[in-house]
Amino acid sequence: MDIISLKDSLKYDENGLVNLFKPVILNPTENVSLGSYTVGRDDEMRIDLIFRNIYELSAVEIGLYLGNVDVLLSLNNIDNPLNIKEGTIIRYPELGQYESFRLNINEDSAKIKDSIGKQLAVPNKTTRKDKSRSEYLSSDYSLPPVVLDAPKEPVRVEDDNFSIGGL
Repeated sequence: MDIISLKDSLKYDENGLVNLFKPVILNPTENVSLGSYTVGRDDEMRIDLIFRNIYELSAVEIGLYLGNVDVLLSLNNIDNPLNIKEGTIIRYPELGQYESFRLNINEDSAKIKDSIGKQLAVPNKTTRKDKSRSEYLSSDYSLPPVVLDAPKEPVRVEDDNFSIGGL
């Protein structure tokens, strides 16, 4: 499901970063009549079925409108659709009014979004070098300190002592 607010309405701050704290949905108080729907037992935790039953949409039609579910959740102060229980009253606008609840992106933020894409398209590919590793290699050591030039058997008995390990 493509939620419209997450896809198209992200707000950018003056640095060109996405600001998730800026609202993208507003609650207009004038000229908006809201209907109400009581959640049934079969609709619990299923915002898609609630949306479908509110507007009496077919299984094919629901895909065209389900991206507006974020407005429905915002209007009802629902932060997690899985918390919707039987008997909850859901307030909803008419199907064609959902766009009036969205804040529009201005042209400046679209330009910022494009410039961010151009900056990220050319990543810095320089490799970081570990200073201690560089010093170790420049000291001309041929083996790490835990490896012997002449390895020993991994398990051995010497002078009545049982020894495990190649050191």
